[in-house]
Amino acid sequence: MKKTLVLAAGYVTLAMTLFSVGCKKDDNNDAPSYTVPTTYYFTNVDSSNAKTYLSMLAEMENLINTGNTANTVVSAAKLKGMFTNTGNYFTDTTFSGVKYNLNTSGLQLAGNTIPAAAVVVNAALDSIGAASSTGKPAANGQAGVSDKKTLLSANGIYWRQFFTKLMMGAFIGHQIADVYLKDSLNSSISLEAKQHAWDQAFFLWNVPVNFPANRAGVKYWGSYTSQIDSGIAKPVVNLTGINSNTTLMNAFLKGRAALANNDLNTAKAQAAIIIPFFEIMEAAATVHETNEAKGNLPNGAAAVCGNMSEALGFWTGLKFNNTKKISDADYGAVLTLFGTNFYSLTPAGITAIQDKISSIYGWDAVKTNL
Repeated sequence: MKKTLVLAAGYVTLAMTLFSVGCKKDDNNDAPSYTVPTTYYFTNVDSSNAKTYLSMLAEMENLINTGNTANTVVSAAKLKGMFTNTGNYFTDTTFSGVKYNLNTSGLQLAGNTIPAAAVVVNAALDSIGAASSTGKPAANGQAGVSDKKTLLSANGIYWRQFFTKLMMGAFIGHQIADVYLKDSLNSSISLEAKQHAWDQAFFLWNVPVNFPANRAGVKYWGSYTSQIDSGIAKPVVNLTGINSNTTLMNAFLKGRAALANNDLNTAKAQAAIIIPFFEIMEAAATVHETNEAKGNLPNGAAAVCGNMSEALGFWTGLKFNNTKKISDADYGAVLTLFGTNFYSLTPAGITAIQDKISSIYGWDAVKTNL
């Protein structure tokens, strides 16, 4: 019998919005008592790296999107320069009156993306440049711009969406889980540095400090955690049970409050909730996009290709997840179901992807609403 993956953190609920925490410190037996706030307001928050990284990613997306206009060539060399932050291709950005110079920030996306995934990203950037250079309409076997104004490969990959969803896993998820939460909490850096690392992880989620009451401006995982929680049925009647918004916000608040009170044990416990949850989100987002693809079947091949490209991007990102529990055999079985040409993917083929993922993660009861 196939073993179903069960990650209990996915079904954690927020029992109350204001509570006190007591546990042992590393260096003494006193149980610290402190209040966990309901919003992400702390005295020394640092979100600069997160804002810089997300701005770089958004500017790369903007350049890729220019290829959605017929006869507009996108420079792969420029995209690669942006990926490595060489060539001064970025423009400055401002948050709350604070100016961020991306070109001189000392940060880059490429070197902070999982190395094996960066190879895939660079190949995609080359493909974007080549597809935008054809000057032809997209069709089965022909790269170009579709009737939906999307730059597609010859086999129907919508490059901008594939790029974004891959980066959500291989860069954003990696930075949050592997770098800012796991490595930082287990390093010898100062307590303040650990607090700031936690801040970067939170703001890379890309939600407001008073989320989910306020959902204005959410993007990347900040958008998708709500999408996979509410599902595709509108208006929302039955939630999917993934509970990503509640799980992440609760853990981020509790962990940061712990660090503010020198309670490293509790912070590590909250990180242990967040880190494995990215596998759940990547898999759930894949199913979500296959549901969107089914809904787009009446709207033509280009629309379906767009959703399936998002699904493939999420699933490709999951491949590089360093803490995933899915077996290589199960992962590969799902990947095979995507096939090699989205133009020839049938409704039954889309359902097969959903069924396989749902059987692995125990989502059969909610898979059609994810």
